[in-house]
Amino acid sequence: MRVLAIETSERVGSLAVLESRGEQISKVRGVSLPSDLRSAQSLLPTMESLLAKGDWKPQRLDLICVTTGPGSFTGLRIGVTTAKTLAYAISAELIGVDTLTTIAAGVTTPYERLWTILDAQRQELFVADFAPDWQSQRGKTPETRIVGVEQWLQELAPADVVSGPPLQKLKDRLPAGVRVADTLEWKPNAEAVGRLGWAAYQCGQAVDAVQLVPRYYRKSAAEEKAERK
Repeated sequence: MRVLAIETSERVGSLAVLESRGEQISKVRGVSLPSDLRSAQSLLPTMESLLAKGDWKPQRLDLICVTTGPGSFTGLRIGVTTAKTLAYAISAELIGVDTLTTIAAGVTTPYERLWTILDAQRQELFVADFAPDWQSQRGKTPETRIVGVEQWLQELAPADVVSGPPLQKLKDRLPAGVRVADTLEWKPNAEAVGRLGWAAYQCGQAVDAVQLVPRYYRKSAAEEKAERK
């Protein structure tokens, strides 16, 4: 089975192609999107180049996996729309993957409770917490919450492990005893999206291209402004 994974929830996204044989899946190659271009400009050319390097034709892809949120409104829209369009055009299976779960999948530090976080703006965070056995709970994703930064810091307990891009600003404010995952594991990446998506597909969680939508978890500033009017 040939898998294409798309991750565009952060400012700099990534792509990966993976291949499964039996019950094992491995990354064939991956690439980050150019940091000096918007995802809307770089996603398709980068995807074409990635597939061409392995002489993979788009029509031979079996499964498309994409992060659905939380994350950047624009990035999520671009990633999900691209995944849906491609899956529909080539009759590939389609899986949406939660962004905070994608970060959790990359953490190698042992933990009793793991927190993954993303910036929700307005001094708030998207947060989810994971038990050590979460990956064995097929089909169950921890709840994503929006909480204030101060509230989240108060919820942390000694020995908790935390991971996510906002730690660039928050790591020095963590309570004593809270451990930080390796810096390289803070960002969601396409390989993890592909592995999680493939596992979800094995559990029968593929979705119709029409049904898959981004999960923003909050209204945009423009929508809130329009409502106030």
